[in-house]
Order: sequence, then structure tokens, then C-alpha cells
Amino acid sequence: MTAKDQTDLSRIRVVCSRFPEAEESLLQDRPLFHVRRRRFAIYNGDNSPYRKRWAGFGRSLHFATDKSVLADLQSDSRFIVSPHHGPSGWLSIDLRKDSFDWSEVSELLFQAYRCAANRKLISGLNKDTSGHA
Repeated sequence: MTAKDQTDLSRIRVVCSRFPEAEESLLQDRPLFHVRRRRFAIYNGDNSPYRKRWAGFGRSLHFATDKSVLADLQSDSRFIVSPHHGPSGWLSIDLRKDSFDWSEVSELLFQAYRCAANRKLISGLNKDTSGHA
């Protein structure tokens, strides 16, 4: 794992650790974030193992998106359909580019978590939970 991978993944972990019952596991040798059995984000690193569907994505964050904002996000050239769960509304953002900020990434993760968590867990969220990395 490159130093940049470690830095980005550490920041993502800090954000996700604030979400009730959020856990990390691996999917295709990539860090997967989920709440109970429902996935909400996947990190693809520069040195992640080759898989055809991930080819060309490099260091990127893949996340669930609420259908009510999917079209708006897709109209932004920074977001592309994720090769993993794309048909289910997942998008990705390239973390190698300068066109993102960590407060936005935190908000994307917060919204992705809300797509996966049940009502009880969501009702337990507070403003500090979506804090920035």
C-alpha cells in the first residue's frame, strides 16, 4: 500500500468510525465499509490487486448514492459510475485529482451510510457524526 493510499484510507476510516455499527472488511482485496450486511463504500487503492472491472480506476472511493441526488451527482464530471454496484446507483470519485476536498468526501460517506443504515441507526446520528476528516 502506498503512503498516499494509507493517508486516504486513514481519513476514510476516521469518517466511517463515527457511524453507528459501521464496520470494515475486505471485498476483492479492497477495504469495504458496511453497516450490518449492507455495503456503503469501497476504497480502491493505487496498488489494489488487478481485477478487470476495476482497471483504470486507480485511487478512488466508490459509494452508495441516494436516488434523489444521483442525477445531480452524475451531471458533475468528477463522479463516474462505479464498476461495483453501478447499476444500483453507486458512483466513484477519483482521489488522485485535485478537484475534491475532504469535507465533501465526508459528506458523501455520510450520505452513503444513510443509504445502507436502518431507520433506528439513522435516528441515532447527530451533527457530529458527519464531521469532517
